[in-house]
Amino acid sequence: MMHQAESPGLTSEIEALKLRITDTRTLYREVCALLFFRHGITPTAHRLYQLVRRGSMGTPADVLRVFWQELRERSRVRLDHPDLPMDLRTLGGELMAQLWTRAQTAASADLEILRQEAREASEAARERAEAARGELDSLRIRVPQLQSAFDAAIQRELEAVRELATNQGRIASMTDLLRETAQEMQRLRQELAIAQRDVARAVGEANALRVQLGLVKRRGKRPPATGLPGATPPAQDDLALDPGSPD
Repeated sequence: MMHQAESPGLTSEIEALKLRITDTRTLYREVCALLFFRHGITPTAHRLYQLVRRGSMGTPADVLRVFWQELRERSRVRLDHPDLPMDLRTLGGELMAQLWTRAQTAASADLEILRQEAREASEAARERAEAARGELDSLRIRVPQLQSAFDAAIQRELEAVRELATNQGRIASMTDLLRETAQEMQRLRQELAIAQRDVARAVGEANALRVQLGLVKRRGKRPPATGLPGATPPAQDDLALDPGSPD
């Protein structure tokens, strides 16, 4: 149930009462008197609760019921005063009866509104509680699943770390082997170069020996003087190098 915005003066007065009065029932009673006597507003339980917002929603209804009873008792005493004319006492009684009836009707209607709001709030709270329980049950089911997935992920990570360490060890071993192989190949190249030089030197020395040998042979087979009987020309093959000699 919606009300028009309260006047700034009424709002400030109620705030002042809140600061001054700590007892909830006394505060509601003072607000009742403020509305009815100073501002001419018929208080209702719902309106009181909207203005004060303290205690349960049943508190303003109970305070309002006591307020109307006290007001009726005071009015009855004044109307029964012997100095008042009968017609005024009758009219005053009728006015108070109407006021009381209207107040009771308004209070009953407003109390029903409060009860309806309380039922709606209770139903909303129950629905939220059921939704929360459903979410909690879902989480209870998912937590073991998530834990299992987490454990499996950790295990895979550990296996990957171990495999990486193994591969790094293999790479280090292969690197050392490649380094040793490269050093061995360098040593073999150096030995091969030395052997090639030795072979070339040996071949040169062998060719020199063949030449010297050919010269020795030629000196040992000198031909007789020219024109002497029985002389034969020197053999041509004695001047040739051995077949194995280089060009």
